[in-house]
Amino acid sequence: MSSDERCPRCERPLVIKHVGHNSFLGCTGYPDCDYKRGLREQSEIEPEDLGVACPECGKELQLKSGRYGLFVGCSGFPDCEFVTEPNADEENAITCPECGSGQLHQKTSRRGTVFYACDQYPKCQFTVNQPPVDETCPKCQYPLLVKKKSAAGIRKVCPQKQCDYKSDAL
Repeated sequence: MSSDERCPRCERPLVIKHVGHNSFLGCTGYPDCDYKRGLREQSEIEPEDLGVACPECGKELQLKSGRYGLFVGCSGFPDCEFVTEPNADEENAITCPECGSGQLHQKTSRRGTVFYACDQYPKCQFTVNQPPVDETCPKCQYPLLVKKKSAAGIRKVCPQKQCDYKSDAL
């Protein structure tokens, strides 16, 4: 993930890097330029009330700062563990094929890899590693396909292990 900022030493773009539990802005010119700056001072905010009721318990939702950036969480934490993304895009949201009530959202792991998970976690723990496509598998009727890169190009593939459906290259 890149930022619009430039390195003060060499003017190359700065990118967000993840090492273990730490995230920081680092120069794209590494190892020639080893400039880095912590994100902590930018991301530490006091929880801000949003004026929206939690769909699970009815208490107010808050904009909070966590290890992986900003998120929306219930003010009743730890009694209520409802969490969602701050800018959940409802028009492009894909319904979770496991629980049927959640939406799939892009997430970033501790190691910086991208995956897609249900926003109803911890109730629903559905995840996929490739970008989801809101189409039904023509072979097994599973309600979701994923885009997968292969030697033949990008294809739509069924994420079910027992199904071997692959579309023609896109």
